[in-house]
Amino acid sequence: MNQKTIKSVLESLAVGDAAGMPTEFMTRQQIKERFGSVDRLIPPEQSLTHSNLKFASVTDDTEQNVYLINEYCKKGRIDVKETALCLLRWAKETDAEGIKYIGPSSLKALKSIEEGEDPHKTGINGTTCGGIMRTPAAVICTPGNDMESLVNNVLNCLISTHNTSTALEAAMAYAFALKKAFEGADPDEITAAALTGAKTGMEKAPYRMCAASSADRIKYLQEILPGFKTGDELLDFLYNIYGTGLESEDICPAVFGIFLYAKDDVWLAIRLGASAGGDTDTIAALGAVLCCAFAKRHNIPENVLSAVIRENNLDFEKLSTDISNFWRRHR
Repeated sequence: MNQKTIKSVLESLAVGDAAGMPTEFMTRQQIKERFGSVDRLIPPEQSLTHSNLKFASVTDDTEQNVYLINEYCKKGRIDVKETALCLLRWAKETDAEGIKYIGPSSLKALKSIEEGEDPHKTGINGTTCGGIMRTPAAVICTPGNDMESLVNNVLNCLISTHNTSTALEAAMAYAFALKKAFEGADPDEITAAALTGAKTGMEKAPYRMCAASSADRIKYLQEILPGFKTGDELLDFLYNIYGTGLESEDICPAVFGIFLYAKDDVWLAIRLGASAGGDTDTIAALGAVLCCAFAKRHNIPENVLSAVIRENNLDFEKLSTDISNFWRRHR
């Protein structure tokens, strides 16, 4: 994983987040009626949920990953308590609750941690996508190809807020797939890695929840994907049949459906994710990251990228340098 690829992945994360921010929690039909499909950065005043944000703003998807990557590079490890304290600092410094883009599982767990509860226990009911959402930080900060280290790092990244079978299945599926994409695997190998990761996540969970299987949804998508003639048909299926809401088992297959359709076309993945309905910023961000790791570059229009970088004061040159240095120190 070279520095140029890391920087491209971080840019893809942020642009996916910013592109999906205005349409977050709109229905699929509302997005079709208002925008047709999202092929640009939409002014937030047209948003149902984020009209209070600036144009091209990122949300918790980017911010949590950036905060955690900085923390992990500084400390040289991924630790449960340090992760929880970093997330608490992020929530306070960004006023995440006031801005209304912190997820319910994270909010509940972080409030409990702030009140003195053990972060190893506070994530026992966390099912929403806040876990898979910050999995890129765990993958990026796991040098080499040691899968045991990757599993432990994902667990330590998630346990304080999302220590459930549905969250861990989705997060491990994404983590294994993203790691494989960075290694140069093809889409079939990446998807196979996701299924292995999903199984690992279920095995590491403290108990089994009554919930749909991310792995089975991914496998079924593989079978039916050739039947979708257009991206719109794929999105209609994801929204109407699987759902694209906050739950981990919704977000995970939506991301893989978009990856398998878009493959190395990062900008297409972002546009599809932002047009899907539901938790559009997370779907667009994670889909873009996976496509970019696979392609080793992105094709995001320069005017879109520069607006997101500028409006959010993001320094991905420095962050990618810090990550590269972290990798060199821990090989």
